[in-house]
Amino acid sequence: MTARDLILQEIGSFRKPEYLSKNFHQIEGSREFMELAERATTETLEVFRKAGLENLGVGGEMFRWEMYEALAENIENLEFYGMVRSFDNRYYRKGSVTGPVVRKRPFHKHELQYLLDTTHDTLKLPITGPYTMMDWSFNEYYKDRMELANAYADAINTEIRELKSLWDKYRPGEKFEVQIDEPAATTHPAEMDIVVESVNRAISGISGIEPSIHVCYSIDYAYLYSTMPELKVEGLNLEFSNRDVLTLGRGSEKRPGFADLRKFREINDTLSKKKFIGVGVTDVHIDTIESPELIRDRILTAMDLVGDPSLMRINPDCGLRTRSREVGYQKLRNMSDAVHEIRKEL
Repeated sequence: MTARDLILQEIGSFRKPEYLSKNFHQIEGSREFMELAERATTETLEVFRKAGLENLGVGGEMFRWEMYEALAENIENLEFYGMVRSFDNRYYRKGSVTGPVVRKRPFHKHELQYLLDTTHDTLKLPITGPYTMMDWSFNEYYKDRMELANAYADAINTEIRELKSLWDKYRPGEKFEVQIDEPAATTHPAEMDIVVESVNRAISGISGIEPSIHVCYSIDYAYLYSTMPELKVEGLNLEFSNRDVLTLGRGSEKRPGFADLRKFREINDTLSKKKFIGVGVTDVHIDTIESPELIRDRILTAMDLVGDPSLMRINPDCGLRTRSREVGYQKLRNMSDAVHEIRKEL
């Protein structure tokens, strides 16, 4: 086991400071908004560094209100009809596609530009995936769900290409990590072919990137694991702690939330190029702060099930935006402490 095993990564959002969140929609797009989002990004990056993260994502997505809206509001022919609930009393504006899906402006250029201008840390760009955009939109134009998902995939592919060009100006030769966020991926098991085709299309033809997929709160990860031979991503970043218990103990019997990693390993072992697995070891939907000892038990159990620690990365289940910044920091800090303890032991 090397120091690069069990990389500590951020995989999503983080609670915004109140000075940004309280007037977000009123000032969005203005110079004031950009200044506040940049300030919040800088402050959140420092929180992540202090917590011990080694991949800082994009600093908790301070430029984005919500994963669907962040992309949808930059698409032509998408009309917002009203608010729908996602979880934890969080809401987003759901849109309806009334014509061809066309990217009218970049989704995340300013966000990435600011990060590249201000930090040399390891970064990863999360971007909402085409299947989730399709599933969360009404469709008044395309003939079927596959066609709409692929239309979103083409818009996302254009975005990633442009961001890769920007990345190369600052970090030539350095791999650009891109995380396709697909929380809806397994909600319709009969549509896994749409997930595979649209995600592959979103990253098709773009060299020099490390694409991964993030899925949270799946009804059954077996549906996702079954796509691994066809899905052209290098890794999966998944949640496990939300389905786990809070008592100490190591092994799949005492850590029920992690038992289906056996299926991941079973399929991964058949691949000529194995995929990595980002393992969620802290639950982002509770304020309970798991101890380093509990997180250590979860990681060691996952290591036994996956078999090769070089294929594992360590992360929260999902973004921490529904928790306070203080609770979010402590969850990340304990996660980091657990990993460093394991690195010393092995």
